[in-house]
Amino acid sequence: MTGPDALDHGWWLASRASGLVALALLSTAVLAGLMLGGKLARRPGLARALRTTHEHTAVAGLIAVGVHGATLLGDAYLRPGLSGVLLPGAIDYRPLGVGLGIIAGYLAAALGLSFPLRRRIGQRRWLIAHRFTLVAYGMAVAHTLMAGTDAGSAWVFWPVLGSVAAVLALTGARVAGGRHAEALTQARVAAAKAARAGKAQAKSV
Repeated sequence: MTGPDALDHGWWLASRASGLVALALLSTAVLAGLMLGGKLARRPGLARALRTTHEHTAVAGLIAVGVHGATLLGDAYLRPGLSGVLLPGAIDYRPLGVGLGIIAGYLAAALGLSFPLRRRIGQRRWLIAHRFTLVAYGMAVAHTLMAGTDAGSAWVFWPVLGSVAAVLALTGARVAGGRHAEALTQARVAAAKAARAGKAQAKSV
């Protein structure tokens, strides 16, 4: 293999490796974030560890996304140019899969960079917006499976499928737990109203 060919192959390897690292880091950030909202977050030590993991892997994942796009510029086969890396649909190679990855990158960056501004945005509004992290994650997974040249390999497919299953399980647990908590709150409010009504009726007799 000649020097230039080896260099071209190196750019491709760097792009694929950084993309897979980015997905692994963002998957870890999503899983840690979901666990923070569950029963595990009630243990102070574990909650701190999950929060640290969530924040650090999210930042590292965004850096890896940037490296993924930057190294793709050196790919001699695709030759995407800046527009192909920055604009969805600007590249002919698997445009849907690539486009989903670009949108996922923008969405993840917007959500991640909004963290220092959460006080200005409002904690409640920021938490609601932060739920779109799952949308960015889903797009990133679709990008990996639809645009990745090695997506069909067992060493890529099965770990990605495992992370998706874990995210779905934790999301389901969060939703179920939220509904259960809401039902308990409504029951307590109804019981309190009934108690006040009973006292008022007793006084009027």
